[in-house]
Amino acid sequence: MTDRQMRYFLAVAETLHFRRAAERLHMTQPPLSQQIASFEEELGVPLFTRDRRSVALTEAGESLLSDVRRILADMEAAERRAVDTGLGRVGRLRVGFIGPAIDGPLGPDLKAFCENHPGITLELMEKSTPELVERVRGKGLDAAVVRVSEPGPDGLERHVYHRESYVLAVPVGHRLAKEQAVETEMLDDEPLIMFPRKLNPVLYDQWTAMLSGAGARLRVAQEVLTKHATVALVAAGLGVSPVPRSTADSGRRDVTFIPFAVPTPELTFHLIARPEPHGPALATFLAQLLKKPGAEGALPGCRERAPGRDESRRCHPGTP
Repeated sequence: MTDRQMRYFLAVAETLHFRRAAERLHMTQPPLSQQIASFEEELGVPLFTRDRRSVALTEAGESLLSDVRRILADMEAAERRAVDTGLGRVGRLRVGFIGPAIDGPLGPDLKAFCENHPGITLELMEKSTPELVERVRGKGLDAAVVRVSEPGPDGLERHVYHRESYVLAVPVGHRLAKEQAVETEMLDDEPLIMFPRKLNPVLYDQWTAMLSGAGARLRVAQEVLTKHATVALVAAGLGVSPVPRSTADSGRRDVTFIPFAVPTPELTFHLIARPEPHGPALATFLAQLLKKPGAEGALPGCRERAPGRDESRRCHPGTP
């Protein structure tokens, strides 16, 4: 039983009229009649009863009709699925992330991806960067958002997913709260609230070098893991802290966010994947997440840089 035979049979069965069925199939009636007769001969049973006035389905024809409708519908659905899969419209992706990424730009980006590609199912996993790297390398994940330093993990491709500079968070009423921009030497022996060095040794050492290069002594008063805890401790007056620039969007009135007068180290998230040819769904995912436009300008709650200062790029929230 071929696809053509089933479609010819369906046209006649639904119209119960050979001429109208032939018109529907964009052919003439005699070839259609011959095809149906040949089909009945192959099956060994009549599918239609015919006379000069009418055409009717036999009991065998009635039985075949429901099956042919189902088979043709399944074939069309299979074709659509194949095309949609090939074009990256449907599929399943396993994506890993570190906690600070989902707390920042990744959440809105995943929401937008799901809205734009409802046929692609995302399976998400939160782990540490080393665990995510190994899972991507071992094919347990298709991609992951991590923080990696140079030269990057072996055997994987990586793309800069999100980058932003820092501002200084100080309590309202602090001696620096009225400054238009913070010079690095102003932080000499100032109690700082920092992230633990083991969380990101490269970034931590960049801050240490920045302070020591300006002759400022590093005095870490508290170490915390998240930007939320950092800002809360700043508000409590336990110290000041460099925080990702987008943290100024928090809307807190008990903390002032001041730009630095010099370029700062940057918070960077990378999107990693295996370098092999990507399937359509993964290619679609990578393309959307890596096409985020940056926006220039000051953040709500953050003072503009002083005239002549370098203006940082505005980015989504992140965590040191």
